[in-house]
Amino acid sequence: MTEGPSLRRTVSVFLEALAARYGRRPRTIQTYRSALQRFLGYLTDIDLDPEHQTPEALDPAHVRDFIPYLEDRYRREGRTLPSATRQTYLAALVSWVHFLLDEGLWTLPAEEARRLIRELHAQRGRSTPPLPRLPREELLKALLRAARARPSSPSPRHELRRLRDLALVLVLRSSGIRVGELVALRRGDFDPAQGILWIRHGKGGKERLAFLDEAAVRALQAYLQARDAGVRGKGRDHLPLFARHDKGAGAVVRPLTPEGVRRALAALAREAGLEEPLTPHQFRHYFATRVLEATGDLAAVQDLLGHASPTTTRRYARVSPRRLRAVHRQAFEGPEPSEG
Repeated sequence: MTEGPSLRRTVSVFLEALAARYGRRPRTIQTYRSALQRFLGYLTDIDLDPEHQTPEALDPAHVRDFIPYLEDRYRREGRTLPSATRQTYLAALVSWVHFLLDEGLWTLPAEEARRLIRELHAQRGRSTPPLPRLPREELLKALLRAARARPSSPSPRHELRRLRDLALVLVLRSSGIRVGELVALRRGDFDPAQGILWIRHGKGGKERLAFLDEAAVRALQAYLQARDAGVRGKGRDHLPLFARHDKGAGAVVRPLTPEGVRRALAALAREAGLEEPLTPHQFRHYFATRVLEATGDLAAVQDLLGHASPTTTRRYARVSPRRLRAVHRQAFEGPEPSEG
């Protein structure tokens, strides 16, 4: 078994997060609990033990085949799977898969993750927008242009959100950190002089450093300086690095949630005219691919991402086509090897 929480444990953590982070109603949580317990039972039936296997043991086909499995069970009992049941189970499954990906619990390559989500939506009878036919770099540039194009606002809340969202995109782009790690950051975890973040709540409880480029450092400093306007007192190091700036947050500095990050990215994507928002997981995949293309150093990518196993890094980042072409040319277009 690979390192990490079991499949059953991730379901429990997800259900806890529905209440604590996302404020879902108890009835919704109970409905999702029933659906995901049924899914775990299905995994047991196909010999994938949810008590001892982690999400890394999942194949997209395991998720994709759940509804056909249920339909077959109903059919053998002389019944038809109710449409409402199908919708409920798929809604729970899509939310749980998003949670696994965003928290870095399932390191599925971004292209496969998007394909799986599209297929689950198709099973619900809902179409999803086609993927933008643009390279990842162009998508990020479009998102950054939208963030930088937002005008300053006389409303302190709107202005803080503008500055925060720009810093958010730049930090995700240059650090490669998980969304769960990002929302757990405190002010004291940011060292602007060195351009680093201390990740103190990484996967498996491990600590590591994450690095920021100059643009991310400047944007983060501008956001924090604006947040400090008119604020006095000590203990700021323990405040969230990224905070909520919605009406519901009130005067208390509340940490941004993973769902809040997704909403911020989705709003920027709409303003940029993109057909599909970029997820925090896609930023992480972009980061890994870019570092690998620039360096070819899989061990460095492993350390930067905080992976315990190089196998996980290889599956997550993959080797880019550009790097493969360079390796192939080095092997076959260089001098012929001497014959022994």
